[in-house]
Amino acid sequence: MKSLKLISLAPTQTEIVAALGAVEDLAGLTEDCDFPDCVRRLPRFGSWYSPDIRAILDASPDLVLTFGSRQEEVREILEESGVRVYHSEPPTIAAAFATFGEIASLIGRADNCGRLIDSLEKRLGLIRKNLESAAGHRRPSVFRIMNWDPLITPGPGAFQNDVIEFAGGANMGGDGPAAYFVCDPEQIRARDPEIIFFCEPWIKGCLENDAKWAKVNAVRNGRIYLYDCGLTCRAGPRIVEMAEELNGVVLDFMHLPSSCPSGNAG
Repeated sequence: MKSLKLISLAPTQTEIVAALGAVEDLAGLTEDCDFPDCVRRLPRFGSWYSPDIRAILDASPDLVLTFGSRQEEVREILEESGVRVYHSEPPTIAAAFATFGEIASLIGRADNCGRLIDSLEKRLGLIRKNLESAAGHRRPSVFRIMNWDPLITPGPGAFQNDVIEFAGGANMGGDGPAAYFVCDPEQIRARDPEIIFFCEPWIKGCLENDAKWAKVNAVRNGRIYLYDCGLTCRAGPRIVEMAEELNGVVLDFMHLPSSCPSGNAG
């Protein structure tokens, strides 16, 4: 299959293309696409929030990759202009894997995709094995802070909800009204989350220095975790790494060992 001229307008899609071994097919991406390092040298077409539509059209790509509800309008504009677009917003880990396969088929990297998913599935299998050893232990309540003011957390239909549940936690937003929604801080504190994680470093101080939040189980017991936004907010191949990290946190809460590799969160 002839190589396609690709433009990726989302970090998630860029990471998928890279994992499929097709970085050389990327004609450009957005300012927010920063992983892996080898993509940093590529031309930029605006940001994920505000792609440069004119520049994209002038580049005459064979395929543009978009992601999420925020880029649905961008997709529509490009398609109306005759550009071929692949758009996704997977709600689960399994749906993310399906996205890898769909992109691989479009860009002629099906063989690479099979190897990638096999590798990721093996790592997910270790998480399942960990949770089998945790049978009988109560799942800790987990609160993911997407935004501080207003307080936003992922709910049903968000891939982060699935990652938390797959890792062995009980997502406090799992019974919420939408995939991402604003919640009442008082109600969250009253439910006393046991694990809290976020991707903005300054939120740690907000939790520890606020008298009301300082009384919450997770803060009181030092179970508040900072992760890189690139790891927590992208439904690409590193979605498995995020599940591994959270699984380690959950098992630590249960005082059980983990067989998964994990990095450092603080």
